[in-house]
Amino acid sequence: MAAGCDHRIGETRERLRRGQVALALLALILAGTVLPAQRPAAAGGPPATQVVPAVVAAYPLPGTLAVVVAKQLVPVAGLSVRAAEARSARLAATGAGNAAADRAFPTASMVKLFIAEDILYRARTGRLALRADDPALLREMIRGSDDPAASELWIRYGGGQMVTDVARRYRLTGTAPPVVRGQWGEATTTARDLARFLALLPSAAHPDDAAALLGWMREVTALAADGFDQRFGLLGTASPQTAVKQGWMCCVGGNRHLHSVGIVGHRVVVLLSEVPRGTGYDAARRALTAAASAIPAPAAP
Repeated sequence: MAAGCDHRIGETRERLRRGQVALALLALILAGTVLPAQRPAAAGGPPATQVVPAVVAAYPLPGTLAVVVAKQLVPVAGLSVRAAEARSARLAATGAGNAAADRAFPTASMVKLFIAEDILYRARTGRLALRADDPALLREMIRGSDDPAASELWIRYGGGQMVTDVARRYRLTGTAPPVVRGQWGEATTTARDLARFLALLPSAAHPDDAAALLGWMREVTALAADGFDQRFGLLGTASPQTAVKQGWMCCVGGNRHLHSVGIVGHRVVVLLSEVPRGTGYDAARRALTAAASAIPAPAAP
């Protein structure tokens, strides 16, 4: 009698164990954390490991081009901190970059993404109260790359500390504020850090704040607030309404910098370029556009 009871208890425990395993696997699948090895890469286009070399090969100028292509993280409600960290690690493993992906570049206007995210985050969490003109300043700083708007927000809300705080929250190991306090365009970052920031944004930021920032990136104007032609790189090749941020600067260390980052389909693409000062902006724009043209069009839904 006792032996039969033990047998039934063992069977019950085994069924419970199998049920728990099945539920755990289902949760992983729903969270997007299980990806069958046989799943075709064509579902999202060619893998990043193939895209990055094609982009580098398409860049015609001497100088330095940093490229990272990664997958944007899709938010999943109810994930534990540990599960979110695990997804972040898997996300990093799906991306690819070239040899310059971890090299520090002056951010130029890429820092405006960090400024906007930090202000929205602090307002959301009660650390600051937005002024009446802040929403318009934030929007124009992103869509028209408006420098006076960025300078006003930089002074108003803590300058380089905003870069430091974003780097800490998003774990951006190659990002730092500028050495000279007021020179926000000389903050430094890497292509890999920018890719991580944009990939994690929909999950790390409040949904409304992520939507606002990406929405302003989709409204990017053909001409910047200062008249600079922004139709280069991803904005010169991607379909309308692609979320893009453009940047340019001359001259740090005797070099000219031209950057283009964005979301192409479900892919994060980061292109950071550095050319000698003697290379004009027209040539630099054409070169970065040629590199961006190697990014495959998003797969049809």
